[in-house]
Amino acid sequence: NPPFLGDKKMRAELGDKYVDDLRKLYQGRIPGQSDLVCYWFEKARAMIEAGMIKRAGLLATNSISGGANRKVLERIKETGNIFWAQSDRDWILDGAAVRISMVGFDNGKEKAIELDNQVVSTINPDFSSYSNITQAPRLEENFGIAYIGDSKKGKFDITDDIAKKFLSLVDNPNRKSNKEVVIPWANGFDITNFPQNMWIIDFGIDMPEDLASQYEKPFEYVRKHVKPARDEVRNNLEKKHWWLHARPAPEMRKKISKLKKYIATSNVSKYRLFVWISSDVLPSHSLTIFAREDDYFIGVLQSRLHVLWSFKQGTSLGGTPRYTPSTSFETFPFPFPPAKEPKKD
Repeated sequence: NPPFLGDKKMRAELGDKYVDDLRKLYQGRIPGQSDLVCYWFEKARAMIEAGMIKRAGLLATNSISGGANRKVLERIKETGNIFWAQSDRDWILDGAAVRISMVGFDNGKEKAIELDNQVVSTINPDFSSYSNITQAPRLEENFGIAYIGDSKKGKFDITDDIAKKFLSLVDNPNRKSNKEVVIPWANGFDITNFPQNMWIIDFGIDMPEDLASQYEKPFEYVRKHVKPARDEVRNNLEKKHWWLHARPAPEMRKKISKLKKYIATSNVSKYRLFVWISSDVLPSHSLTIFAREDDYFIGVLQSRLHVLWSFKQGTSLGGTPRYTPSTSFETFPFPFPPAKEPKKD
């Protein structure tokens, strides 16, 4: 049972130097976005390939078969084979309940193959036993359509009441309305539960501090509620530009600015839902957005074929499916109508 740390927590727990050295050592074998447990799978695989051991059995969370993590299982299949696996089961330890995968692999000599207590002919890196869609490449036709939304990294979001107060003010030094920087905002909760009618303070991609400060009340709100936390982060760029969102997704903004509406889905959700959102609403990084406004497109996204594809090609968070644009959408053989394929910029 190897130690587990998610990619996002590795630096906080192990330190920058350790993580940088680890990734440098395994460069070309383990993608940088992989969880810590993947390195133990690769160590075992390399020992089997070198003839030091004959087989190995390891535990991981069930995210091992998705996203960047899945690369380590693909490498196991390249030099040997997965002969036994439990793809998704409960694991309770010290009161904490998680979903895990259990994987047995060797150099390919074992002929008896079992997946989830069923005899099968093969076990693919995504823990399927039929067509191996993990080999599906990213398709050029699907590029430049799906994006992750804006990542604010701070308390830029505000309630409807606060937004209305800011929008009612007309005494900025630049004589401009606060509606230029106080805009509607949506996150995953708005899709999977109900609309929250939230707003966000947004000074765009690169507005200088002296210009941002002329939107007086919104700027002071950000100074009070965002700057203290930004002063403590390790990212010098985020610290220096504390009034700006950390990752404002410029390409996404450019694409939706040309549309009246766009399609969005919550990145992490038990059920895959796609909804229309007005283009004047800034989407959170908890959403994947599609820069399309035609009914045919949303119809295909909501089809059973695409939903099942996204579940198999995506990752998971705590057992809940996660939609990832590069694997869930860009690998999907989207049936564009004749002469209706996306136009390249």
